[in-house]
Amino acid sequence: MDIFGNMDRRVWITGGSQGIGRALVHEYRQKGWTVLATSRQASGPEDVHHWIQADLSKPEDRLRALEAVLQIGWPDLVIFNAGVGHWAPVSATKPLDADYIFQVNYWAAVDLTYQLQQVQGERPLHVLAVTSIAAHFGQRKLATYSASKAALRLWALSLNEEWHETPNRIQVVIPGVVTTDIMRNTLDRDGNPLGERAKSHFGWSPEKVAQKLYAVPQSGKFEHIFASISVRLALILHDLCPRLFYTLLRRRS
Repeated sequence: MDIFGNMDRRVWITGGSQGIGRALVHEYRQKGWTVLATSRQASGPEDVHHWIQADLSKPEDRLRALEAVLQIGWPDLVIFNAGVGHWAPVSATKPLDADYIFQVNYWAAVDLTYQLQQVQGERPLHVLAVTSIAAHFGQRKLATYSASKAALRLWALSLNEEWHETPNRIQVVIPGVVTTDIMRNTLDRDGNPLGERAKSHFGWSPEKVAQKLYAVPQSGKFEHIFASISVRLALILHDLCPRLFYTLLRRRS
């Protein structure tokens, strides 16, 4: 059952130029939604209805993007998918780089949700926040990225409590390993994208994640993990026996 019915439905997707975001644009367009998407890129996928160029690390760009969305109409669903990676030890992570990561991965969702609530009136607000499996455990050279995604997840958990028994909803999607270009765009210790230095990763395709994510709003569950059985078992091991988990993780590093 589609909770949105057959009405004219609008979805706003951040980070819509590549990877999961681009796949989401295609998935929602195929399902008959009016798709609005945001990215730093000057142009988006051909099948997007409304493309809004914005750098979500900048508060002024976030506000401008929101104003552009509201001129088109109230979004029935907002998917905070924009994210940037970071691959460097803590000792080499510059404060400016850490701030940039948090602005995109965490503060953009916080800021835009706040702004949407200021103008929503009687209209319901439905948010999907895309976090990461990296938010659930510590890894070398991923401290800043993991912390930003963990902050987003805990913020969403808290907001879910605030919105309990209100028309508003928030849900969290946690992808495991996905074959996207995020590693190519991940910043190294000098603040530069890894590009071709990034190793290939094998996992779910962005299209598979998008198809699974499309069904999330129909579910009453708050949190949805899109990952292999081995990753799910690893998370259970982390919770039950963290010492053993990190011993095994270090052997693989």
